[in-house]
Amino acid sequence: MQIIENRTIYRDGEYVAFPNLAFLPDGRLMCAFRHAKERQKEYGHVTHVDPTAKDVFILSEDNGKTFSPQLHVILDDDMSEQDPCVNVLTNGRIIVTYFRWALVPIGQGAKTWGQELFNRFGRSLHGKYDCFSDGVSYSISDDCGKSWRHMPLISPEGWLKGSAVRGNLLELPDGALLLPFYGTKDYGELSRTGLMRSDDRGESWYYYSEMAFDSMRMKHFLEPGLYRTESGRIIGMYRTQTDFLKKGVDFEDTYLNLHMSVSIDNGKTFGSVFEADTLWGSSPFHALRLKSGSVLVTYGYRRAPFGVRARLCDRELSNINEVPELILRDDAPNGDLGYPHSIQLPDGTIMVSYYISGSDGIRKIEATLLLE
Repeated sequence: MQIIENRTIYRDGEYVAFPNLAFLPDGRLMCAFRHAKERQKEYGHVTHVDPTAKDVFILSEDNGKTFSPQLHVILDDDMSEQDPCVNVLTNGRIIVTYFRWALVPIGQGAKTWGQELFNRFGRSLHGKYDCFSDGVSYSISDDCGKSWRHMPLISPEGWLKGSAVRGNLLELPDGALLLPFYGTKDYGELSRTGLMRSDDRGESWYYYSEMAFDSMRMKHFLEPGLYRTESGRIIGMYRTQTDFLKKGVDFEDTYLNLHMSVSIDNGKTFGSVFEADTLWGSSPFHALRLKSGSVLVTYGYRRAPFGVRARLCDRELSNINEVPELILRDDAPNGDLGYPHSIQLPDGTIMVSYYISGSDGIRKIEATLLLE
């Protein structure tokens, strides 16, 4: 695997993060990401929850060589939008999934969402806001992103309010859609992952299956990614952490190795969770099948040297523990980075997008270009 160059996709001095790439039916390349006001001078640190946060996208007409700086807003409301994931179906429909933080004035969180729920899963931020994850949301466009329908909230049956999504949905050969999400079923447990399913191209969803859960309540399974192998196995890939909600625990010390589980029945059931014990990563994992048949797995690396890494695996991800780690970036000044998402361009070049901080502390959307 050869690194060609690193390229800036978007920077405007504000806080941008969590990119996702997709070719639209008209051939343009979309890069969606979260855009919010830069708050470091105001708060003394970055924040991932902000009332100005919107999920937006920019477009390229030359296969990613350049992107127009014009921001197109997917949903404009008074919530904090997060983590847009772009999915272009075989019929040309575009579905962007995301989750949102609801914000109320400080001190109103328990009254708004209930004491027990807010105490366990809510947050109080900057002395200004109480916030709570509103749940799994999505928008649909049937005209190449010119207009969007904001769809009803997806609420998986049997799960507590506040489930979230980060990870692209999967379209099965029969047209059914599988949407990975994460959340909890009771107040005392850590996060588990599951699947929602749609049989009508995303017009409606129902709870389908559980992907991963630690019954010992020692591990969070978060931000699930899906990969369907050539043989038809569906592999769930999980950002995994110990209990970061415990008092006195340093969040950055809770990251664990990649954990996975496998379904051989198109997502109806998943086998036991297992650990890739040579692969440590601290942002969601993305797997892309290349034209050669190999699979590129990318992930953020949030400990020194901070950056983005990858592994080039076989068609079934069976050798993910054995293949060497590729260092795409190790020059970031801090660990607020990652969330890589990759796409292969028509000429065979691989574009790995991610967010990363510049030397001045301002986040930007960048990409590493690779040749296999």
